[in-house]
Amino acid sequence: MTRERSNQVSPSNLTVEEDGPSQVIKYIIFFVNVLFWFLSILVLGIGIYVMIEKRDVYSKLTDLYYDPAVIFVVFGGLLFIITFTGCIGALRENTCLLVFYAGIIIFLLILEIICGIIGFVNSAKVEEKVDEKLRNAIVFYRDPLKPDLHFLIDTAQSELGCCGSKAYTDWEANFYFNCSAPSAVISACGVPYSCCKTEELQTNRQCGYGIDKLTLAAREERINVQGCLTVSVQFLKDNLVLIAGLSLAVIALQIISLCLALTFRGQIRGVKDRYGGDG
Repeated sequence: MTRERSNQVSPSNLTVEEDGPSQVIKYIIFFVNVLFWFLSILVLGIGIYVMIEKRDVYSKLTDLYYDPAVIFVVFGGLLFIITFTGCIGALRENTCLLVFYAGIIIFLLILEIICGIIGFVNSAKVEEKVDEKLRNAIVFYRDPLKPDLHFLIDTAQSELGCCGSKAYTDWEANFYFNCSAPSAVISACGVPYSCCKTEELQTNRQCGYGIDKLTLAAREERINVQGCLTVSVQFLKDNLVLIAGLSLAVIALQIISLCLALTFRGQIRGVKDRYGGDG
């Protein structure tokens, strides 16, 4: 009787038997998701911290469209849920969590493909819509209720070396930079300091004021005349191969994770079926 009992296999030690689920697949899924789980915590933490630090501002906002903290919170939260599900599903060999994890990946893959096709087919409309949003952002620049918009536009223009949406003349739509602004407004007929070409020029916060009164040559020497949308579209065209490669790498990583999760789930189900375990 002792020898017979020692040769029996119980569900509790299936994971260490040769015919049990692959431990290699298990820990690949686990460690890959742990890595991205920590990344999600970092992104989520940054977003929450920024929102808490500016809670007084948020209480006055009527919309959060332009706030980057919201994007951090949403993206970090989704990534946290996905990776946490993958980690626990692999570690606990839980078929339900693994199916849920695989389902989310499939949903994201379908969503990415649909968005990619729509973006490619309607690229002109997408560009037009982005241009509209950027022009609206320019109108609300210096709005006291949207302080983050001020920071976001200045950062984008400084880093990308651009001014306005399609050209520096887009700033005429802003009350403070329009030539019809009251004489007391010293920034009239100008652009923000972030449009200036060099950091040395940008240290003078009035470097872009009265720019429309200068000659074309003097204007091009002082500020970036191309718009941010124009610069961004050109960047995408120049780096199309690199962007396509990165996109394929992300999709490949998702497909590999999906295959591993479904394979591991199938192995667990196979073992449970052979030894009469619960589903």
